[in-house]
Amino acid sequence: MADTLKVGIISANWSLKVHGAAWRRIEGVEVAAICTSRQETAERAAREYDIPKAYWNHEEMSADPDLHIIDVGTRPSFRFPMVMAALKNGKHVYDALPFAVSLSDAEAMRDAQRAAGVVGVVDAQFRWSPHAQKMKRMIDEGFIGRPLGFNVQLMLPLIVANDKAYAYCAYSEHTDPYYWLAEKSSGGSAWRNFATHSLLFLTHLIGPVAEATGMLTTGVPEWFLPNGEVLRPETHDLGSAVLRMENGAIGSLQAGWCVPDTEGWRVEVWGDRGRLLLVDDSFGNFPSAKLYAGDARLLTYGQRTCEEVTVDDYYAVPGVAGATAEPRPFAAMDWMFRHMVDAIRNGTEGSPSFTEAAAVHRVVEAVERANAERRWIAMMDMG
Repeated sequence: MADTLKVGIISANWSLKVHGAAWRRIEGVEVAAICTSRQETAERAAREYDIPKAYWNHEEMSADPDLHIIDVGTRPSFRFPMVMAALKNGKHVYDALPFAVSLSDAEAMRDAQRAAGVVGVVDAQFRWSPHAQKMKRMIDEGFIGRPLGFNVQLMLPLIVANDKAYAYCAYSEHTDPYYWLAEKSSGGSAWRNFATHSLLFLTHLIGPVAEATGMLTTGVPEWFLPNGEVLRPETHDLGSAVLRMENGAIGSLQAGWCVPDTEGWRVEVWGDRGRLLLVDDSFGNFPSAKLYAGDARLLTYGQRTCEEVTVDDYYAVPGVAGATAEPRPFAAMDWMFRHMVDAIRNGTEGSPSFTEAAAVHRVVEAVERANAERRWIAMMDMG
């Protein structure tokens, strides 16, 4: 294994701007190539971000023998051939979410990754946030006992400006707006994007889903764009699901980007011994997160044992430049990339893995089918 792992990034938006900065914080990693769809944009991104190589053909970049990792950050409908080309060339792959446009594509990428014997990781950093790591450890140590139920919510805000309602993806302050999320053919939506993130965390905590039902809707039927155009989205901006896990636990999951003044990220899990609640008013990555715990001791009815859990030893990520023990943005992404690098060097599986992502994609599509057919869907019946 090379002393320095070299990364090639596909997409000059979120993947370059955010992932690129995170990759560069990992010791022993170099961002060595950028690929976009056009020569001029690729070369401009390479100049602006001081990247040695620019490509405008993803197959050529994946075939570059100097690269070890391909970070694929385009819209879902573009990513399948990019991921498959990278795997064919023996590259480790970091793939954005939602994982695929279809269940068949999801399972094909999972199988190709296994056959190639490389590491495949998906863009679901929530499990690596310091508070999430603490939550997982407490569950594994038996704090909640036998899991019984859960409530999960992941939202981005509905914004009203100039007396018009905007989905956050059409009004981003930090990256170029993702207008393609309005297109059904893109493979993305509030449900597909955020349910995937949520399920990859929920199943990490308490295991796989057995069956699901739910409803999906489009609450904001028009997106008013800064240039005066109006988009009429074909995709769902709010989903609500009821899930039964293989261990018998039941609960709800809501995901969307059409809630004013939203709390953002909220995960509540309880069992026959205790309850844990993780809240974060950002997208599961920032130092505003808090973790609360309550046990089942006998108290006067109406009293609660719920207390905030101290999380003070998960921020300083080993092998990350500039990491400190203080709360800071993107600590979760640093943990995730650091773990992927370790998995590559040690020959172990990454987390969240392609296998997990394919299983979760099955649930996402099951709820879409349940919405259309108005019934419960068992995961074993998803072909």
